[in-house]
Amino acid sequence: MNATTSYNDASKTVAVFCSIMAGIIALIFYVIQRGYLFQLEINNSQFYDSDLFFPPILSALVLSIFLLNFPQAYRIAESKFKLPFRDTWLTSDAALSLIGLIILILAGNIFSFYVLHVFYLISFSLFAYVFYSWLKGVNYKHSYIFIGISILFSIWVASLALSSNCEDVLLFEKIIFFKDIQGYKCPKDVLLNANFINMIQLHGILTTGLDGIPILSSYFGSLWILAGIIKLLATPKVISFSLATMIIFIPFMFNSLLLLAINVKKWKEGVTLADWSLRKDWKFWLIFFVACIGFVSYPYFSGNMVLLWHIDIIVFSYSFGLTFSFLLLGMLLSFIINKEVSTKEIKPVFFLFVLPFMIILIGFTKLTAVFLILAILFYLFIRLRLYRITIYNLSFIIISGIGIAFVAFSFYIAYQSMGYTASNTQSVSLFDPFNFLRTWIKPSMWLVFLFICCFWSISFITMRLWYEKGINNVSHFKTLFLNKQLIDVEIVVLLCVVGLLPGMVFHLPPYNTAYSAVTSIYFYDFQNWIALSLLLANIGKLSKLFNKKVQLILLIPVLFGGYFFVSNYIYHVNNLYSKELHLSQLIKNNPSYLSTPTGKVLLLLNQIGGDMHLSEKKKTLVFVPQSNTDFWSVQLDACYGVPFLIPGITGMPMLDGLPPIGCKPYHYGYDSYENNGIRTKKQTNTKDKALCSKALDKGFSQILRIDSIYTKPRLIFCKRIVR
Repeated sequence: MNATTSYNDASKTVAVFCSIMAGIIALIFYVIQRGYLFQLEINNSQFYDSDLFFPPILSALVLSIFLLNFPQAYRIAESKFKLPFRDTWLTSDAALSLIGLIILILAGNIFSFYVLHVFYLISFSLFAYVFYSWLKGVNYKHSYIFIGISILFSIWVASLALSSNCEDVLLFEKIIFFKDIQGYKCPKDVLLNANFINMIQLHGILTTGLDGIPILSSYFGSLWILAGIIKLLATPKVISFSLATMIIFIPFMFNSLLLLAINVKKWKEGVTLADWSLRKDWKFWLIFFVACIGFVSYPYFSGNMVLLWHIDIIVFSYSFGLTFSFLLLGMLLSFIINKEVSTKEIKPVFFLFVLPFMIILIGFTKLTAVFLILAILFYLFIRLRLYRITIYNLSFIIISGIGIAFVAFSFYIAYQSMGYTASNTQSVSLFDPFNFLRTWIKPSMWLVFLFICCFWSISFITMRLWYEKGINNVSHFKTLFLNKQLIDVEIVVLLCVVGLLPGMVFHLPPYNTAYSAVTSIYFYDFQNWIALSLLLANIGKLSKLFNKKVQLILLIPVLFGGYFFVSNYIYHVNNLYSKELHLSQLIKNNPSYLSTPTGKVLLLLNQIGGDMHLSEKKKTLVFVPQSNTDFWSVQLDACYGVPFLIPGITGMPMLDGLPPIGCKPYHYGYDSYENNGIRTKKQTNTKDKALCSKALDKGFSQILRIDSIYTKPRLIFCKRIVR
């Protein structure tokens, strides 16, 4: 097996692994929605049409398989037709993965779900070929073992994502039984994201749509991407949001991370890659699984805010930011590896167009990720003295301009949030040294926190400096540093420092809430994944790392880590099962739950969303007067989440849909409204004429008025009076 063949086999192994993950997540989605494990036919609830129940899940799986295997499709075409740009960054797995995503977005925006049958044909044919060629000519024993552990890991991923409650399979049922489900805290988040996606699809702007469509100043790249791809699924956005994030993009994130690790290995080892079989490399997969699942007690450390485990899976915008960062770094490595064959035509394209485009893309999906990527690029520009070459200078100028724009945008959001907080009579200061440590971590845990949050970075640095390079004095280290043989170590150290810095200097928005700590985690968690990719690429060298004396010393912590690793796996799988079982029992014990006021509200909104044509939705606002107490008293995790039900489920914005007096919203897009969305006086004039005047001023010509859940909504046609 030569180096190219070995690399391609590793690439196929990653595609098979992530395709299995997508399939298992889709299967668990289906099993839960059908209620098979709980002896319950949940789809009889009218929220899910039994004739259309399975296709959206299968469609999401088809799109996922296409995206994960698209690089392999190009490899097939490349070998048959001798396509150009072979062995360049343009034909790297990272670039091809990005092209596959662009194809899905364009297909969704241009053809909608009408083109879905084409993807069915391509995806299943492609995966069948990839899987057959992956199995062919190797030891079946290793392949079957690999498939088995892939399934086990995928079950854990699905359990974690679903039990976190932010990607909901049975959202409507969970809202109806909200008071009876302990620890359910995310319906407003799911509904808000459905709002955003609906408004992007309907009006092309980011807005919550609660009183017209005022533009919200925030990053929206991940939502815009989701909005395009979800058009291919042709199912309500509150359902398709979960389908897309879990079945398509979680496997895609893992795919991009593993491909980055393979690229790092190719960069580090070159031709010796020919002796490597990824499916048989148990050390690689063991470290990967331990890093993802965790080796310390999940409940303890999560409760003390030392770490927010698995935020890459739970928070979809962070997942997007990581994915595009991995793809960018993968393309950079491919450029370095294959620079001798890169043509003069595509080198400027990469540095003057693709690289700035990727920076913008990362910034509009996750601001925290773009600052860390910029830190890496600027450091390499200075460290490698790239300023001596014209094209790198031009690229540096362009990227610097983009970076300055993102910094200005970030401070704008921070100060805007500060003004919002001030209106809620809570004083904050943006510059607040060590706010994160002082606020969220006990002093006795500071060193433990720093060690654990940078564990994989510390592990990688230790391996490189102690074992691989055998550094035993300052002079040796200085020589390696000056000869630029420790660039990877320098990058990891840089990310550790830069990632921890924002939370140590600023009080990050949203202020005075736990989400401020989460924002800090977005920054410092990034270094772990880069360090992990580097560690995985070097893991083969660990076989001789520990002598018997060292192994004996590490025996106890390894045993404890192994225990917590297994415990964390069981914790999330059992957590999902117990929660879904509890919900099924609630449904069984309350067969008339659809007749409750909340059930009627959701049924009505679901019907409105399905019945009204898109062209009508574009010119319509939904008005629900405060006198409709059945709607405004729906129980969610926050009173200001109730209005999200309308745009999230019907797909249309509201008129005067701000929460009632006494409900003080906190962020969640309310800062785009006057007085930060806080209602100061009761509704007075709700007559049709007054409502039409407001609707026309906002650019809408129709109002769908819902006075009661027991009567049919009334459509009001508004015409501007010409004098």
